[in-house]
Amino acid sequence: MREYLKENKAYHLSFLIGAIIALVIAGVYADGAGYSLVPWVLGAFFVGEIGRYIAWRFEQRED
Repeated sequence: MREYLKENKAYHLSFLIGAIIALVIAGVYADGAGYSLVPWVLGAFFVGEIGRYIAWRFEQRED
């Protein structure tokens, strides 16, 4: 798992920066209404990461 996180560090940091920017924009333009979507976005990211991790594990086993 640590290898996976090291290999995808830039991806995770870019997602974090994007999430922070999206929260600021939602707070400014939607008067906070966009904050209700945060759990959905983070949940979708989490499910996507599980899929990416499983694919990465299979790829590592082939090597």
